[in-house]
Amino acid sequence: MISEPQDAASRRVVFRRFGGPEVLEIDTRPVPLPGRDEVRVRVVAAGVNPVDWKLFSGRPMHDPYERSLPSGNGYDFAGTIDEVGSDVEGWRLGDRVFGGLRFHAQADHLVIDPTLLVRVPDRLPLVIAGALNVVGRTAVASVESQNIGPDDVVLVSGAAGGVGILTAQLCVLRGASVLGSASPRNHELLRRLGIHPLAYGEGMADDLRTAAPAGPTVVLDTVGHGTVDLALALGVPPERINTVADYEARTRHPVRGVGGSAAGTAELAMIAELLADGTIELPIDSVHPLESVRAAYARSIEGHATGKIVVVTDAKAV
Repeated sequence: MISEPQDAASRRVVFRRFGGPEVLEIDTRPVPLPGRDEVRVRVVAAGVNPVDWKLFSGRPMHDPYERSLPSGNGYDFAGTIDEVGSDVEGWRLGDRVFGGLRFHAQADHLVIDPTLLVRVPDRLPLVIAGALNVVGRTAVASVESQNIGPDDVVLVSGAAGGVGILTAQLCVLRGASVLGSASPRNHELLRRLGIHPLAYGEGMADDLRTAAPAGPTVVLDTVGHGTVDLALALGVPPERINTVADYEARTRHPVRGVGGSAAGTAELAMIAELLADGTIELPIDSVHPLESVRAAYARSIEGHATGKIVVVTDAKAV
């Protein structure tokens, strides 16, 4: 069943050259049609991730993705199914879904294999679900890389960012004592979530020693910036350090580098339920219309977002 007129236009974010946010454009195309074993999603919200702007900048990547020009943009999305292929079972028009599809997410519509989709719980807004794919997978994988329990003292770097804030809360749920580095403006948020805040900067090591005299037992690094070196200097065993940000440190030290590829749709569904019932939170830093996608990435590149940045195709549907 088709819910969109076949002569309708569908917008998408594209880039035809590499560079800063200025290379992003809004293109139009006919509404795409799914194959027999695919569904079409009417996208409502799409997350903004640092890896996106690293890709459209053209910079070399430690974990390279296949890139060709012109290209679509974005990975995280949430919306509703508005067409179902004839061979697809278990999905219906109007189902609220989220997931990830590299280079396709920031658009009015996308076509996808339904096995890649996760149902959005009734109580979870699409604007949060649309921001969840990358940070949810990464947070779960990072925490699962260690056997964290009540006897652990965990340091999470970048604890107010999208990955960090979920990572830290998952550690709190496991009963660990959790310290998180963040800008001072986010310290009250971290305290409310049961996380002891530490300010970035030269004094952080001293503050950490004061807060945890015996030192952390686990370090989960989401931002880099010397976190791995600090952890090693504090005597944390390399196997109890996981970084999803400092690729260079991983080449110098036998630390772990378990990231989002180690988690799947089951883990995403679990995170979505925790968010839906209020057990954990994912703050939304800012919401931008699709036409303002350049401003959304300028905000991301600044590096001071609290939680996630999202672009929306229809503000009324959020």
